[in-house]
Amino acid sequence: MATNDAPDTPKPRYSIGDRATDGRYPVTVDGKLIGHIHRWHGDWHARVLGQTEETQHPDRDTAAAHLDTVTQSGAALPGTEQASDEAPAGIVPWLHPRMAPTRRNILSAGICLGRLDELAWRPKHGYPGSDNPFEMEDLICGWVGNRWWSHLRGRNGDPTPRPAWRHEGCTVPFEEQAARVAELVGKRPTRCPCEITHPTDREAVISLLDEADRARKAGDTEALRGHLTRLLGPCPAAPTRAAVMRDIVKPSQKG
Repeated sequence: MATNDAPDTPKPRYSIGDRATDGRYPVTVDGKLIGHIHRWHGDWHARVLGQTEETQHPDRDTAAAHLDTVTQSGAALPGTEQASDEAPAGIVPWLHPRMAPTRRNILSAGICLGRLDELAWRPKHGYPGSDNPFEMEDLICGWVGNRWWSHLRGRNGDPTPRPAWRHEGCTVPFEEQAARVAELVGKRPTRCPCEITHPTDREAVISLLDEADRARKAGDTEALRGHLTRLLGPCPAAPTRAAVMRDIVKPSQKG
């Protein structure tokens, strides 16, 4: 007698662990670590333990299965010299190494960093884009963890962060958080008071963006680093600089 029962789908050998603070998920087989996977701008990337190259996949299970297949084949078995899972040093610490120092990415980073300053968050690494985990410190309670810029910037013209409360388990009661942020941030100057001048007007920002673009295309890393330090480096007037950058990218505000 015919049956429509499909055969049981074999259970995968691999297991995917919890996400670490850097956004990576460990993949194990029989309790042995074989590599890591992580999501970046909608795609999943896999890196075999001990290797530096990454492969790109449509979903997390495909990425994890790839690690299992590669290690079973012996094509790239983990070696004694383990590659670091830390991101390589970026051009400056305020732009994630995966974010090319293009005009658009610089503007997006500057807008984000200025807003984080206003909200009393301290980034722990460079700007990674709007929909990737961004490790930062809550300056009102000391919590460190991942947030997403797409949540903190608000939506549809409303700058209220989502959620309005800081994070799960914040030790400062919700009704006191706004006052604590205001106390920490204080009244910021609208002009840069730093020894290294950071631009706070449209003309100066655009001029530096042009210089950074020329340096990037010429492969002049040192000059590019200097320009990005002025465009993205910490400054008491960072919110004003961010407002200028936001005005430059209108009406297509994204990133």
